[in-house]
Amino acid sequence: PQVQEGKRKFYDHLEDKVLDYFHNSPVNIEACVSTCVKIFSNVVHNPTEEKFRKVKAASNTLRGTVGLIKGGEDLLLLAGWVPKVVDMEKYWVFDAPVDSVRWGLLKEALHLCERAQQTVHEKAEKKRREKEDKLSKESAEKERIRLAIEEDKAERKLRTELTQATGAVTASPLPSEAATEARSAHKRPPGSGGGPAEEDDDE
Repeated sequence: PQVQEGKRKFYDHLEDKVLDYFHNSPVNIEACVSTCVKIFSNVVHNPTEEKFRKVKAASNTLRGTVGLIKGGEDLLLLAGWVPKVVDMEKYWVFDAPVDSVRWGLLKEALHLCERAQQTVHEKAEKKRREKEDKLSKESAEKERIRLAIEEDKAERKLRTELTQATGAVTASPLPSEAATEARSAHKRPPGSGGGPAEEDDDE
């Protein structure tokens, strides 16, 4: 009865808190559940190996997986693991004997995690594919925008060059206009005579 009650509590927490795809990423959920499967199975399949019964809380094994999920560490607690401080460092320790209630609970927790693992993996793979597709589409869109900008720059440059060339042609006088201007420059207004006229003397 104690094992079944513990199993129910573990299952409820796993379903309600950990397998919560609304608040947790499927990729993070998969990492959390997979880590639990690994450390639980290490103990269950190697009951006399003490090295599998203690895991450093700050290790990458836990911090980067179980620690990423809110309530992730509670899975360890509900599976029979206990937190202990050894040499000023926190560890998760499973120190229950093989024939104990906690041992039976650990086996049930392992079974539930293994069962959830496949479903979680499928959801995580779907999420990974969606993310890759999104990145691919974003990359294609960025490339399209880049090419459009380059084409616009080239068009602006060509337009500027044409405008400058057209302006230079307009500013240069035609040959006929140049000849007319030259003739006008050589013409002088007619002179009025060589000095003032002398008055007649009536005597």
